[in-house]
Amino acid sequence: MNEFIWKCPIISDDGEEKILEFRTIYDKIYSSTSTWYLQSINKIDIVKMDPRTYVHQIEFTVKINEKIISLNRLYPTYPSISGFEILQFITNLAFQCKFVINVLDASDVSTVYSKLYGKTYYEYHLKGGIDLSQNFSFKNIVVKKNMFLDCFGEKIENLIKTLSQLFYKNIQACENLFVSVKFCPITFETQRIFYQKSLKICIDWPLIVNKVKATAPPLSHCFEITSEDITHIMKTKPNSNYLNFIKIYNRSFEYQIMKSYHTIKTQIFNTLGLMKLFSKLFELCFFELEKRKSDPNPEDIFKIYLRGCVIPNINLFLKYF
Repeated sequence: MNEFIWKCPIISDDGEEKILEFRTIYDKIYSSTSTWYLQSINKIDIVKMDPRTYVHQIEFTVKINEKIISLNRLYPTYPSISGFEILQFITNLAFQCKFVINVLDASDVSTVYSKLYGKTYYEYHLKGGIDLSQNFSFKNIVVKKNMFLDCFGEKIENLIKTLSQLFYKNIQACENLFVSVKFCPITFETQRIFYQKSLKICIDWPLIVNKVKATAPPLSHCFEITSEDITHIMKTKPNSNYLNFIKIYNRSFEYQIMKSYHTIKTQIFNTLGLMKLFSKLFELCFFELEKRKSDPNPEDIFKIYLRGCVIPNINLFLKYF
């Protein structure tokens, strides 16, 4: 059986070149439709060769006759590549081939983008972005530390068993694929819970802001990529106005021994211990947030606190502490 491979070099935010290896799911070289999924990064396998397409974290379909690239899945994956970098690649491919991009917007951050900017994630990035300097209503909201942390901690505690089960599912997948602890995305598919509980529930939104997107954004979008869109997206870096990752206890990680999967699995089902870890991390990340923003608003909670600190550090804390 023939195997069809497409290798693509990409330069990540840290300046490191990574070789992405895409493979076809269907062995039909002469077909007008081909579906591709990301198999490896720098020869490190990230998914199991499996006919069940839902296990693939990054996947797109090229329909030559219809001149459409359908983006099926765009989940950040390991080792250290963001969904945005893949989005840049897909956008450039569509522009060069004069294809349109079709997306089924199930992004875990689209509801957040709609709440803050009135645009979904893909509208925001694929069609010229948005002027972030304008006076959005959310910029007048100051998130109070104690009220926010009390609410956030309580909501997460109510879902601690759900989070433990999701962590365990990810660990099992890593073990079955022989992925090392270092590269295992333990927090995969849990981000949506943290966004929903913090942004939608634990922030006191004035009525005028709540009316910005009262209805759910449409899931299906079709984008024709222009030269202006390419210029914008290729010059943009994820969270360009924010620190991408705030590593708590930066020096301590150098002297810590990474845990085994067995130890981590024991830890994630210790409800009291896991909540203590979460509470400590929530406090430390808010401390880091306040060092950067004295009066944080909801956008700061999303970009600096959650995406920049809480979610990536949960992954590290589970592996080291």
